Amino acid sequence: MNINLFETIQLTEILIIVGIIAIVLVVLAVLIFGRRKPKKTNLDEALLNRLVLALGSDQNIMSVNLEQQRIQIKVKDTKLINQDFFKDEKIPAFISGTKITVLFKEHAKEISQFLASKGA
Repeated sequence: MNINLFETIQLTEILIIVGIIAIVLVVLAVLIFGRRKPKKTNLDEALLNRLVLALGSDQNIMSVNLEQQRIQIKVKDTKLINQDFFKDEKIPAFISGTKITVLFKEHAKEISQFLASKGA
C-alpha cells in the first residue's frame, strides 16, 4: 500500500510541474505575441490633401520642420487653419503664434516631406 501512495505522490508532483510549465509557456506566448507593434497603415493621399486644405492651402504654408513625430508648420495666417479638421481626424495640433505643431503617430517623415513640397 505504501508503493501506491508513493506513486500517487510522484504523479501529483509531475502534474504540478507540467501545469507550471504550461502556465509559463502561456505567459511567455502572451508577452511575445501581445507586444508586437501593430502594422503601419497605408498613408492616405486624400488625407494629405485635406491636411493641406486644413492648413489654409499650400499658399499658407511657409516652412515645415520635423522633430520626431511632431511636425512644426509655420503659416502666414493662423485664421485660415481649419481646427475642426484636426478634431474630426483626432490629430493632436497646437497653435502658437504663426506656428502649428501637429503630432502624427505614423508616417510623420512622409507627411513632413509632403507638406514641405507643398509649402513655399
